[in-house]
Amino acid sequence: MKTNHTKNQTPQPALPSGWSRFHNPGAGRATLLRSLGEQRSTSARQELRRTSLFAAGGRWLALALVVGATVAAQAQTTAKATATVGGGRVVAYTVTDGGAGYTEPPIVTVTGGGGSGATAEAVLDAGVVAAIYPVTTGSGYTSAPQVTISAPVVEPTILSLQMIPLVTLHGFPGDTNQIEATTSLEGVVVWQPVATVVLTNAVQEWYDRVSPPWAWRFYRAVLVGAGSRPTPGLRFVWLPAGQFVMGSPTNEVGRSSDEGPQTVVTLTRGFFMSRYEVTQGEYLSVIGSNPSSFTGDTNRPVEQVSWHDATNYCGQLTARELAAGRLPAGWTYRLPTEAEFEYSSRAGSTNRFSYGDDPGYTQLGNYAWYSANSGGTTHAVGGKLPNRWGLYDTSGNVWEWCSDWYGPYPGGSVSDPQGSVSGSYRVNRSGCWNDSAIYCRVAQHIWLSPTDKYPGTGFRVLLAPVLP
Repeated sequence: MKTNHTKNQTPQPALPSGWSRFHNPGAGRATLLRSLGEQRSTSARQELRRTSLFAAGGRWLALALVVGATVAAQAQTTAKATATVGGGRVVAYTVTDGGAGYTEPPIVTVTGGGGSGATAEAVLDAGVVAAIYPVTTGSGYTSAPQVTISAPVVEPTILSLQMIPLVTLHGFPGDTNQIEATTSLEGVVVWQPVATVVLTNAVQEWYDRVSPPWAWRFYRAVLVGAGSRPTPGLRFVWLPAGQFVMGSPTNEVGRSSDEGPQTVVTLTRGFFMSRYEVTQGEYLSVIGSNPSSFTGDTNRPVEQVSWHDATNYCGQLTARELAAGRLPAGWTYRLPTEAEFEYSSRAGSTNRFSYGDDPGYTQLGNYAWYSANSGGTTHAVGGKLPNRWGLYDTSGNVWEWCSDWYGPYPGGSVSDPQGSVSGSYRVNRSGCWNDSAIYCRVAQHIWLSPTDKYPGTGFRVLLAPVLP
């Protein structure tokens, strides 16, 4: 079995019969494993190599079957050796005393001599150190370093190793989630249930020990039962706590100057976001009137509503649902903050739109009603494709009120920002049926007076615990 040599490594001599070489990067040295004459021992070493590859790409759990401990007996006589330096590097080792009684190769440590980086490995023959070979030659040595030979570390014998993928769930303690997996996100996606997990913490890790090892899989968690929180139905999507970069980079095409400085935002609490803009029918059922310009279909978004109208709707909806027993105490319907809206609209994207940069706006019409395809009117909510988190019309159809006063972003890193403490204007997000494509970008925002009412302005609601 061959090993790859890094800089300053010397070619490895042939080893005595019955031995093979396995380099353990984590230990910073080479470990010699004695062949058991079984295929599974070779497989174990191959699996161990894969460990670093998978660990570099994500978080995994390595489960090893430990059959027993290979205890290295202390040698009756400790071996001794000297080092030879050439050109500032340790180029050779001479065994002056092979010792006796070794059952595993001892550890070779190289110290002193004015240099660093030299490592070596020992080879046994009949319990005696027969030779020591350089693994890395190091550099900067001005004299022969000291060679110390120590008893080997007690390590378990690993016969097999399996990589287990990790799924992290965010939610409320008591929530019941069904973990589902699929092998492809192309075409018709078929999700298969894998396990049911009841959260005991707001953030909980789950390892897939059920699916076959080494299979390519995508995962999702579906809430199937809530603990002590409301169940608002399919018109809402639960969004967990998370972090994103708010605003746009200075080189983004179509950028407005007030979309910065970019700010790292951490939302420490999850929330339910409405999948849709509030419809005329929903507004009519709570307020008893419909102020919209574009009527004829109550599934169109309500518009011609001021910021005060929108917050009044949230307050009355909360009161109605509390009175009906459908909303637990301590929960409220409200407008999203600007940070919550951009977090929801981006759905994990760092691009101009939730689905990508779309420099030619060739895909925007699949996701948004705007000036190029609206025909000069609003349209029923949910008529375009949703973003990756299942939210519709976060670009286009109508502008949407946010709770914040309009003001500059703080820059740096912040948690749960509420916007400026005062101001004259409130923030609007998403663009509308009468706007050009650049106004539908996820970082785009405008400001309006809280009393303004326009046929391009509506809102959507968020359901969350009352802020402390």
